[in-house]
Amino acid sequence: MRLVLVHGIHQQGKDPAKLKQTWLEDLEKGLQEPGALADVEVEMPFYGDILVAAMARGPTGAIAQGPSADDDRDMAEFLAAGLAEQAAAANIGPDAIRAEQERLAGEAALAIAVEQGFPVSRRINAIVSLLEKVSPWRGDLAVRLLSQAYEYLRKPHVSAAVDAAVKPVLSRGPMVLVTHSLGTVVSFKLLRDLAGAGVPTQVPLYVTCGSPLTLATVQRALQPPFATPSGIGRWLNVRDRDDFISLDRALTPPLYPGPIDNRDDFENPGHDAHAIPGYLSYEPLARAVLGALRA
Repeated sequence: MRLVLVHGIHQQGKDPAKLKQTWLEDLEKGLQEPGALADVEVEMPFYGDILVAAMARGPTGAIAQGPSADDDRDMAEFLAAGLAEQAAAANIGPDAIRAEQERLAGEAALAIAVEQGFPVSRRINAIVSLLEKVSPWRGDLAVRLLSQAYEYLRKPHVSAAVDAAVKPVLSRGPMVLVTHSLGTVVSFKLLRDLAGAGVPTQVPLYVTCGSPLTLATVQRALQPPFATPSGIGRWLNVRDRDDFISLDRALTPPLYPGPIDNRDDFENPGHDAHAIPGYLSYEPLARAVLGALRA
């Protein structure tokens, strides 16, 4: 039985071999059995560089000379909607956002969204600023996730490039599949596509960690159906209740009819509740992976 790992956001520039080894070491920490996965066939389709390269190109493959006004507006709306979800989860209301917009309008403030070249919007800047006050990295991580999710879900040439790297790995027979962050969206979309195309997949265990499949903004872009793709034996969805990417939401009916095993008794030991090392070293997750591989 293969073990397939699908990473999340902002992995560009990393060494794929080292990234895979780090994931395996973290899983073995959860097992407290160094070397337990040494004989397992492991694949980790690395799409980090592919995603960023596709984002820099237009649909024709040429280097983009800058987004159109329609692209800017579409992306700004996507970011604003996703950030509004984040703000509501952090108990930041419309009045606070309006007040922050007014405050920022009187300053030469550069929010994360502007620094990274995303569409300028006083509402986006205000929400990011307020999220940063809740947590030093919260606004930054939310914008990073939403921006890459937007590119993947709303730009066909970007999704085609990423899918070309990941889909063949998911198509090659039985596997235990462990995914994180944006990787949960990529893998779910592809498993759904394969099932719809009549391509059989055998996934006795599908693990999603810190999944943004809970965000309404992502759901609208992904579009139904959200039923568990055929071929999945058990879907284990793990979240830290402080992981603001998943907004402390489970994957539950009626949108996700399941059955999905949602676990929220996990607490990431690091300062970042969304970080993958803590998820992988969570003993029930690691044990479930090993058990499925051995079965």
